[in-house]
Amino acid sequence: MKPTQNDRILDYIRRHPGVSAMTIINALAIPNYRARISDLRAQGHIIEVVRDKHGLNRYYLREQPVQMAAFG
Repeated sequence: MKPTQNDRILDYIRRHPGVSAMTIINALAIPNYRARISDLRAQGHIIEVVRDKHGLNRYYLREQPVQMAAFG
């Protein structure tokens, strides 16, 4: 089965900590990467974004996904 965009981004951030948004767009050809990162966060993955001294957003994955509890 072909990896999804979410799978590809998750793997890329895991292998390249501190990857920039432009690198994600160019290397993976996923222009709507923000939506995919939002999906991954909704699945419980902890993806942090840090702005570097040049103003670029850098993405880091904190390895352990959080279990999302259902309330209501």
